[in-house]
Amino acid sequence: MKISKYILVFMVLSLIIFLILQVNIENKTDSIPPQNTTVDIKQNVENYLRENISKLSPIKAVLGGTWYVVSITTDLEKNSGTVTYEDGHIQETKTFSYTTNDKGEVVSLVIIDSPIVFRGLFLCTFICKHTLFC
Repeated sequence: MKISKYILVFMVLSLIIFLILQVNIENKTDSIPPQNTTVDIKQNVENYLRENISKLSPIKAVLGGTWYVVSITTDLEKNSGTVTYEDGHIQETKTFSYTTNDKGEVVSLVIIDSPIVFRGLFLCTFICKHTLFC
């Protein structure tokens, strides 16, 4: 009889300790915010560009073409990059800048329609598209 009391007390105490540990573990995991890796942010930026390039491009596609992304280079430290895209008739290479929220989701992304540097010279996009140098 005495042994069964000890076993019962031991089991109750074990159950209480187990429940306390479970609650502590759940509280710790709930309070840790999800960490965004640079891979996640880069992938989010690339996906955003690919899905929205037609709306983001400052230049309209020609001859019934639709813009699609050819390549993307992203600088995660500067929140910017370069995107090359085409519509089957013309190709554009532009710089872009973006911002993300705490979850790593793209909040805003803007393609910059500015002069580009080519062979040390500043040439505007219009001139570059209509010369043999580009």
